[in-house]
Amino acid sequence: MDKEITCPWCKTETISKMSLVSKPNGAVRERRCTNCGKVLAAYLVEEGDFLNSIRTFQN
Repeated sequence: MDKEITCPWCKTETISKMSLVSKPNGAVRERRCTNCGKVLAAYLVEEGDFLNSIRTFQN
C-alpha cells in the first residue's frame, strides 16, 4: 500500500501514481503526483522498489 506524501512541487497531500515507461537504457518506474502530474521519483525496474523504505525528514 502506498503512503500519502506531500508533493514537493504543489505542496498537497497525495498518493503517487506509478507507471512503467520504456526508455533507451531500460524500463523505468516513474512515480508522479496525482494532483500536478510532476515526477516524484524515477528509477530502473531492475533496481527494485525501494521508494517505500526511504525515510523522509521535515526541514
